[in-house]
Amino acid sequence: MKKSIIIISLIVLSVVLIILGLVAFSYTQISASFKDISSVNVELETLSLSYLITLGLDVLSGNWLSAALDVIAGIELGLVFELTNNGLLPVYIPELEYDLSINGIYIGTGSSVIDATINPGEAKQINVTQNFQKKSLSPSIESIINNNGIIDVEIKGVAYFELTGFKIPFEFESSKQVSIVDEIQKQFTQQSLP
Repeated sequence: MKKSIIIISLIVLSVVLIILGLVAFSYTQISASFKDISSVNVELETLSLSYLITLGLDVLSGNWLSAALDVIAGIELGLVFELTNNGLLPVYIPELEYDLSINGIYIGTGSSVIDATINPGEAKQINVTQNFQKKSLSPSIESIINNNGIIDVEIKGVAYFELTGFKIPFEFESSKQVSIVDEIQKQFTQQSLP
């Protein structure tokens, strides 16, 4: 009788340890990354005659990139994150949070409610829209000029997975580049078309 209780206890303990091991393994096989910038929408200032004259003078004096950046009222970036589960069990991801820098200069934070379960072997792309107004971009304007209009978007973030009501964080970091000059030219072209 004692032997059978000990054997049953050992079997139950082994099953519990195997299940906990599978859960732990699955949750260590999760990865998150900043994959791409899917879109860049540049909002331009309303151009009055005096504003155009000032811009023209800047261009004539050789400050064409500075002049181009002056016409930006804001930028909307479409950020694409990818969450991958290489484990053996489904994983629930409620949210992610991130710090965003442009050319190494901290711009602000962002977050997105994910509310998704990622099955084993599955990767899901999450699209997040991030808006910047001119005021928040101001600290990075000089670095954009120094980099000939190239914006290096750097994201350091934390995605969370949920296990029995507890949110457990895992970190990710990545960067992508975009030419703001090309995006401004696209905006001018689109606005000048009838």
